[in-house]
Amino acid sequence: MKPSKFNDIACEAGKYENFTGLIMWGDNEGIVENACFKIEEWIHSKAILFYSGVWLNGIWDYGIWKIGTWEDGIWEDGIWKDGVWHGGIWKNGKWHNGSWYDGVWKNGIWKSGIWKNGTWKNGVWYYGWWYGGIWESGTWENGTWEDGTWENGTWCNGTWKDGIDGNSKSHLNSPNLWKK
Repeated sequence: MKPSKFNDIACEAGKYENFTGLIMWGDNEGIVENACFKIEEWIHSKAILFYSGVWLNGIWDYGIWKIGTWEDGIWEDGIWKDGVWHGGIWKNGKWHNGSWYDGVWKNGIWKSGIWKNGTWKNGVWYYGWWYGGIWESGTWENGTWEDGTWENGTWCNGTWKDGIDGNSKSHLNSPNLWKK
């Protein structure tokens, strides 16, 4: 996984500043650029506290993401505080705030943020702004839906502006008001 231009490996507990290279810690393995982070041994896992920088590719197994840019990879579990997501697979975890531009959300809790494109497969959306993509299943608690495809799920509350269903039929009202 380590490309030749990245010669440094972060594989010991400690704080790393402006690091470019490969993180190998527990089940976390990723290529980062200009990153500031701390790797720690917690009681039941090895975790990363990511403060800033760019995650280019890899597997995030567990930790806390404070802020930064995610380019690609697999997010297994953890807490996302803020930042920009450009692509990859989100398997589970808690998203607190940030901007999502593309990728696949498989499960987890979305607290707040902006969604621009991608596929939502399952999970709970508490609040935020949805600007496009495909909602396959899950629970929408509240927020603003601007545009996109709603295939299935539970709509509880929020503002629906425009969108289509799984059969490409346009709707100007929320899914809970659609005739079956």
